[in-house]
Amino acid sequence: MELNKLIKDNFWNYHTLSEFEPIAYLKNIHEEDITSICFLKDGRLVTSSTNTILIFNKNTFRIEIIIKEKGNVTYMNINKDGTLITCLYRTYLHLYEINGNEYNIIQTIKPYDLISDVIGKFDNSFETQKFIELKNGNIAFLVWAYAVSFYKKKKNSKKYSYLNKYKEKDERVTDLIELDNNEFCLFLTFEKKIQFLDMNTKKITENIKFNIYTSYSKNSLLLMNNKDILVAGDKQMLVIDAQKKIIINTINLNVDFNLTSMYKLSYNIILVGYWNNYIEQLQYDENTKEIKVISRTMKTSINNGIYYVDNISIFNNNFIVTPYTINNKSKNSSLVIRKFKK
Repeated sequence: MELNKLIKDNFWNYHTLSEFEPIAYLKNIHEEDITSICFLKDGRLVTSSTNTILIFNKNTFRIEIIIKEKGNVTYMNINKDGTLITCLYRTYLHLYEINGNEYNIIQTIKPYDLISDVIGKFDNSFETQKFIELKNGNIAFLVWAYAVSFYKKKKNSKKYSYLNKYKEKDERVTDLIELDNNEFCLFLTFEKKIQFLDMNTKKITENIKFNIYTSYSKNSLLLMNNKDILVAGDKQMLVIDAQKKIIINTINLNVDFNLTSMYKLSYNIILVGYWNNYIEQLQYDENTKEIKVISRTMKTSINNGIYYVDNISIFNNNFIVTPYTINNKSKNSSLVIRKFKK
């Protein structure tokens, strides 16, 4: 096990959410719901909402950079080399290089075909909704109701070139994770289906139907070890054996609020966010295929606001950041920043 992973795993095996205290509430930073949060390599917090990206000072949390996008940002994250990638309600993605308080677009990727690309300039139903960085440095994009597109990292460059795609058959993939040997697990929220995709043959090797209510978490699939996949439901989780390609357990979460997000902290520890400003730290047992609650946080007392945790971001096991909405009448979104008490 590599050293960085060992340090990360050990930290979360010995520390809980109770050791993180709220240090800042950033109120009304966006006029609409926050779609994504992440951290740059230098520790600065980044948030996205509609067509605006904000980058904050890592010490004062004051806004340093405002980026205006031409389309609404559906998802945003950084890759291993520090490039900020935005997925947009339109037909393209932007790759940003951030240096100090300067930024520039180093590449625009258009994964749709030409006809969809033209129509998408006027139709918001065309959406690039999420990406994951693969083990080999390449990237897989979820392109709404169109394809799972793969792009190859160029040698000695931060840019990518088109590699391959799996064209969907009128189905909408909402999440995916990478397995081994060019195999992927796909989550289809609306069809209530899990699929296994072999990109060597570009074929679906297995379909798994399920009957639990689905979650709309941006991270609906988590690979906990070499074979156990956690699937986010509304108030349940499924455990799927990726080798046998079967459901091996259904876990009841025993909560009153709907699950809205998942975040993997280590090989056996995850954070789960719910409606009503509620976060649980859960431990997964790969022998029993069960989970248990390690710690939790309850509603933050600020303006009695609604706080649905549909985003979670962690930086160096030191900061936990989650967004919230103040009330029903206002779509203005804010952030809670928690810091580890050393």
